[in-house]
Amino acid sequence: MRDFAVLAAALEMVERRLCEPMNAVDLAKACYSSCSGLQKMFAQALRCSVSEYITKRRLSRASSELLATGKSVTEIALEYQYGSPEAFSRAFRRFWGIPPSVFRRTRRFSELQPKLTAEQDYGGISMVRKPVDISDLYDELKRRAGVYVLCVDIIHFLRVNQTYGYAAGDIVIAEAFARMEREIGGDMLLFRIGGDEFAIVTAFSSAADAETLARRITARNGETVKAGDLEIPLSLRAGISRIPETPLNYQEALRILYSTVDQARKAPDHVAVWAE
Repeated sequence: MRDFAVLAAALEMVERRLCEPMNAVDLAKACYSSCSGLQKMFAQALRCSVSEYITKRRLSRASSELLATGKSVTEIALEYQYGSPEAFSRAFRRFWGIPPSVFRRTRRFSELQPKLTAEQDYGGISMVRKPVDISDLYDELKRRAGVYVLCVDIIHFLRVNQTYGYAAGDIVIAEAFARMEREIGGDMLLFRIGGDEFAIVTAFSSAADAETLARRITARNGETVKAGDLEIPLSLRAGISRIPETPLNYQEALRILYSTVDQARKAPDHVAVWAE
């Protein structure tokens, strides 16, 4: 129980201090934890280090600023604790695969690293999936009751991390995000809902239309992603489910999303239309 409380407090503190100086030692002291203990919690529950999480949340929020404001790259870099626009641009390129200026011109969605939450299971902190805060997605699901949602994940992503390393895995995640973004319409929304899992809230009331979109997204399966000198094959699978028109609570929304992903994993051609 104490580990759960410490992790929850640390995650909330990260969100409050993204634009302030912060490191793992400072965070541990503020949460009345040892630095090694906090690092262990992050590794077990979130599968990343404290510094990695802080960096990715800063870059994700900075990406939102690029899309939503007229601030210069330099202003955003300094706001999110980068010493220079050059340092920010290098980190941004590692995160997204493109420089900030190109991102601002060509992209619509920015939550490549959403806020994570602490979730408790009977065995302690849940480690089945990265516990992503889906508050914004939940609001959209309630507003768009009756339309279809696509839940997408990366095939054999664990193998990518194990074979090529986590830095290469991050590049694969960014390319998967971009591949979906290129296919969806302007009236659709894209969210990351787990380590390698995504949700696309469509504008479709027809399962056939949603399936057509899913097959466009998966049509590029097997094409490679360049990560340094590596060429890594990237394939996606998609589950399709209708958002209920009855009132939907937060936990039920999570269950529908993840169940839809799980159904896609059983589909021989990587696309599953699922309804309970």
